[in-house]
Amino acid sequence: MKKNITLIIFISLFVISLGFNIYLGVTSFIKSTYTPDLDDRDLLAEMTKMVIDSEEYQEIASNETIYAIDTGVSRFNVADPSSIFHYEVIVKTDKQSYSFTCDDEPCSTLSHSGSSYSRYSEEKTLLPLD
Repeated sequence: MKKNITLIIFISLFVISLGFNIYLGVTSFIKSTYTPDLDDRDLLAEMTKMVIDSEEYQEIASNETIYAIDTGVSRFNVADPSSIFHYEVIVKTDKQSYSFTCDDEPCSTLSHSGSSYSRYSEEKTLLPLD
């Protein structure tokens, strides 16, 4: 009888541990599809510099108030997760957000690839910006 209880406890702990490890593995994988690693951060920093130097950015800066520049990567559900085309730089203004992506594989040029809603069009900044 004592062996049966010990076996049931052991199996229960094993199943709980296995389930928890599977959960952690899946959540870690999903998070890695949109969270930049160290190499990604360096690449995104260089892309941000290219965006700031671009004529499109200068035109946006002359017409709208820029509050933030954000970067992102999305490797979820794609055939080539290491492709340069999964990186983007987002310029957030008082009217809308502008997305910039690479034009070619070596990323020699960036261009405006789309626009979306900006939280700054309806909400105040988080910090007391001038």
